[in-house]
Amino acid sequence: MNSSEAANKGEKNSSKVGRALNSGMAFIIAYLTVIVLFYLFTAVVGRMFGFDPQIYVYGIRFIVGRHRWSTGNAIVIWSSGTLFLLLLGRICMALYRTFSERLILFNLVALWASIIAYALAAAQTLFPILADYDETSHFYTNLAIAFNFAGVPVWALYVISLVSLVWLATGVSQIARLFLAFSYSFSKVNRRSRRRKYFVETALLPFVIGSTIILIFFHQTYQFDNFDLQNLVYTGVILLVLLLALLLAGMTEIGQDDVMRYKNLQQLNAVLFVVMMVMLIGMVVLSHGIYLPF
Repeated sequence: MNSSEAANKGEKNSSKVGRALNSGMAFIIAYLTVIVLFYLFTAVVGRMFGFDPQIYVYGIRFIVGRHRWSTGNAIVIWSSGTLFLLLLGRICMALYRTFSERLILFNLVALWASIIAYALAAAQTLFPILADYDETSHFYTNLAIAFNFAGVPVWALYVISLVSLVWLATGVSQIARLFLAFSYSFSKVNRRSRRRKYFVETALLPFVIGSTIILIFFHQTYQFDNFDLQNLVYTGVILLVLLLALLLAGMTEIGQDDVMRYKNLQQLNAVLFVVMMVMLIGMVVLSHGIYLPF
């Protein structure tokens, strides 16, 4: 047995658990942050058009008042959140690349946030199809409303959704490489089987843990079927991305210089835990909504 094999086999289970839990907590923090910013941005755009928004974690209620919905303002307001998600994904990836040489777990949160933001933007294009322009549908929100006001034909909805999902899939190979780069040792990712195993431990398993906690938390806290179903679509798209990345992880070439050697990822991080708990508690406290006074 050479030194590389010995190092790979010598990793303790506690190290693997710590890595999975840290990444799972980073996923939860990133997911909650993206969801809140998504609704907040939509509310701010609505406020710019004169509507009074009441922001909830599970959506937005616009108080119409003296203003009325028109084709123009409805399209801009209800599509703005999706466009913001694309911008947010780009910003988070830029933050990740800016601080990538500093071995801080914020980079893992930024990476997850970028993936989540892009996946949610693509998932938004599925809502018009699932809603079928039925205003009573659980999926009649955001792009479904915007496309309805814009009069987008049904056949075009499928084209738009297909294009968005194909676009999302183009970044899958990059996702695999970025997660593999978090390895603390090149021996963990120097073979195809090891790369796939590391990706499962650092990305796929943490996603399963984090998304399960989020879905249960949202269901128990808010108990709205539409929000539950929308988050199932969101997490489903993220899962699809990660499964595709898993297929490519073994074929992804990564050199010793690409490995950033995140040794601190293997020990349970107290800061991530505190931030996650504060955010979850905040979600409960703010369950009755926030009114934008400005």
